Amino acid sequence: MSKPGGIEFEGLLGGIRLINKPATSLPQDLATAIGEINEGLLGATYVPLWIIGDQIVNGINYYLVCKEVRATRNKDVSIVVLVINIPPANSDGTRGKAQVVKIIEEANLEGDLKTIFYTATQIVGVGYKPLVYVGKQIVNGTIHHFICQATPVYPGSEPYAALVSIYTTIDGNSSILSVEPVKDDLVGYAFTWLKLGAPLGEWP
Repeated sequence: MSKPGGIEFEGLLGGIRLINKPATSLPQDLATAIGEINEGLLGATYVPLWIIGDQIVNGINYYLVCKEVRATRNKDVSIVVLVINIPPANSDGTRGKAQVVKIIEEANLEGDLKTIFYTATQIVGVGYKPLVYVGKQIVNGTIHHFICQATPVYPGSEPYAALVSIYTTIDGNSSILSVEPVKDDLVGYAFTWLKLGAPLGEWP
């Protein structure tokens, strides 16, 4: 397994070409698709934060981290991974409307990874929900990296996307090393690892 910068890629994307660009640089077909998705849904609106990658599946599937704004009185907000499909073009150059394939509200962590994450994040003040496991780095122990929905525990707080790094000692003790809110400049930094062509595992 390739280890660019000491990072091992595990449990992220299987068969998906990594793009990892901020949502400010959406390709035209994806920008159009997001508009079609939001027009066709009554229960929520999706605001892309960044593009994870794409996959050729009966057209193109795009994987994005989005802010989901629900059509409730309080306009409740969540951070989710949205998978949308843009159908292939017809012979005359037209195509059908984009559709939602899947909405991932929480990564399905298993085994030691699940124990590490939920042990480390049981702290007072902020609640963390994993969306994507990015990978790990071996540094006198192990640093695991997750993209999460982070929600401050106080009335009226709004969740946000964050890169959460958890350090596990050789003895097996886990704690949060750092939490970085996901912004355009952080996306470029955090996903430098993912542009180096490492082999990929399966979506969690």
